[in-house]
Amino acid sequence: MDDIRDLLLKVLRKIDPTLLEDSLEIKFIQSFKDRYDVFGQFRNQKGLYEFAVSFDRKGNIKRDHVNMISPNKIRDELEKRIYDKGD
Repeated sequence: MDDIRDLLLKVLRKIDPTLLEDSLEIKFIQSFKDRYDVFGQFRNQKGLYEFAVSFDRKGNIKRDHVNMISPNKIRDELEKRIYDKGD
């Protein structure tokens, strides 16, 4: 699993070099004889992203899709309004 995670980080850094490594969350992995399909999410300085990538065992990207779920500014503002009651 660690070797797939390392390879996935290498692939995602090709797509977004600013991703925060410790924020990577893998939700689904499907392994074929010649490739991996992985779904999950990560953060960078701008926000929270979800991804679906397909790559071979050498780290060459076959298909990729990265989508921002929420910008940090909006997420921080929502959390402040919801959880900070201002007592």
